[in-house]
Amino acid sequence: MPRIPVTLVLSLTLICAAAAADEAPREPARGDPAPDFTARNLLTHDAVNLSGQQGRLVLLTFWASWCPPCRKELPVLEAVQRKLGPERAAVLAVSFKENDEKQVRTWAHKGDWHITLLEDPGGQVARSYAIHAIPHLFIIGPDGRIMKVHTGYGEHSIDELVADINAALSAAGEAPAAASPAP
Repeated sequence: MPRIPVTLVLSLTLICAAAAADEAPREPARGDPAPDFTARNLLTHDAVNLSGQQGRLVLLTFWASWCPPCRKELPVLEAVQRKLGPERAAVLAVSFKENDEKQVRTWAHKGDWHITLLEDPGGQVARSYAIHAIPHLFIIGPDGRIMKVHTGYGEHSIDELVADINAALSAAGEAPAAASPAP
């Protein structure tokens, strides 16, 4: 039985590993089409797909109840949704690695949310956007392309977010949303 040299085996292994790494999803960047998905609305249990939002500005955020910055970001996004209305924008909040969906559902039912809270129990939506840290927000234009990506949430996040939303609205030929919403 012929023996395969160790260097040949190692070389083939490295080539296969590199090919597998190339297949891993990368984070969509500015100008890329936003990966389409279908997820279940946490409150209504209706199926929601991203492609069904085309024609409106979409703010797609990944969050979790155990994430303090996420809990600060969601009320701001709620204020944006109320300000712009459902005709101009859709805020889709995808739960990420949530430990207790029942607790989140209870919390969500207590609020008068206008944003759409989505479940991602298998993590497929998060994988298609290469999410590893939260909060992670994508501004998606009416044409379905990524316009801006925000990672994290801090002291200057509101002003940056409002500026980016206004720029996205202007690029879509719409009037800006105006000043920063109250946190």
